[in-house]
Amino acid sequence: MTKDESLKISAEIASMINGGDLVIDYTESELKGAKLGISEVSLEGYRHAGLLGDCSADENEFEKFYVIKKLCDKLDIWRRTDDRYLKELFGRARMFTVREFYRDPYLLNIFVPSAKIGNFALMAVTYDRGEIFQHEMPDFESDIVVPRLGFFPELVAFPSIYEGVIPWVSVCPSEISSMQDQISRAHGRVLVLGLGIGYYPYIVSEKENVDEITIVERQPEIIELFKKNILPQFAKGGKIRIVQSDAYEYLDSVQIGRYDFCFADIWEGQMDGVIEYLRIKEYEEKLPGTEFTYWIEEQILSCLRCS
Repeated sequence: MTKDESLKISAEIASMINGGDLVIDYTESELKGAKLGISEVSLEGYRHAGLLGDCSADENEFEKFYVIKKLCDKLDIWRRTDDRYLKELFGRARMFTVREFYRDPYLLNIFVPSAKIGNFALMAVTYDRGEIFQHEMPDFESDIVVPRLGFFPELVAFPSIYEGVIPWVSVCPSEISSMQDQISRAHGRVLVLGLGIGYYPYIVSEKENVDEITIVERQPEIIELFKKNILPQFAKGGKIRIVQSDAYEYLDSVQIGRYDFCFADIWEGQMDGVIEYLRIKEYEEKLPGTEFTYWIEEQILSCLRCS
């Protein structure tokens, strides 16, 4: 299988996910029936092919296998891919549980109400049972590109911001996983470019080695929604200062040594992030001593290498 062939199938899956059209319907009785109806010989074959893990060690393993198998049946992926693609597709897939998901400190401690200011709204959105999403971005540098799919075995709700009917940001598995490296590296006086729903500043504010956080946000509605509904719940909210400004105008005003760490997150995805990323990279030389990090940097760099 060529990289272009894998990209085509992965892009098709991503398009269906973005359209909300990729839901695997199944019931508990169907799942139990499938588990009872499959022979040990077949199970061993799937295990040997790397599509099924140790069900005795992980009670969720068969359900994950079952859902991804139904996905492959639905999209005829068996015929259109090879063994390596299938092995990585099944191996990278994850079944999330609501209990596991809500252990995230933000979801555990912050209540996000429904609220609206102008064209921006805080609201809860949901994943249906069996609704497929990408819990991480694929490795675009690999010689085949395979999506990393996830789903919940029950309905789950999570907070989001919408601009009209367009989703702006949400606290979903992919958003959480995409910030973990930048969270672990944050230290000292932190500059955050882009407020969103406040996930990153909240998690970072809880770190003992973070002294202060300056958040730069251009949209006044986003700032007002955050200040009224979310910031008062931050236990370490005293560390946070919010500046309404264009990110580049603010960076122009920053003096050398003012910040120890910067996290930039002012783009929607890797395609539109390329130009913004390159602009902010120029400030690394202007502000020596500040460690710059970027949301989905690896994916942006892949786009740059392919252009």
